[in-house]
Amino acid sequence: MITATRSDQELRRHRDRQSERQNMRRLYLLLYPLCLCAALTSRLSGHAEDAAERPAQSIFAEARSSAYAAAGYAFHA
Repeated sequence: MITATRSDQELRRHRDRQSERQNMRRLYLLLYPLCLCAALTSRLSGHAEDAAERPAQSIFAEARSSAYAAAGYAFHA
């Protein structure tokens, strides 16, 4: 909750963080389907892999981590 005792600088900082979180969420929602397709394609193309070489993550977890990593790079650029 924002109170009247906060300074303008603190309010601006709060809005900036809120805006960054919103942009991160939007970027994630854009990237997740692309990463899901990439993960699915990589799994299907590697159908001759041994069981020991298969990733421990599910396709959805792999796509989620890829999307968050890609979105993080966008904010560092």
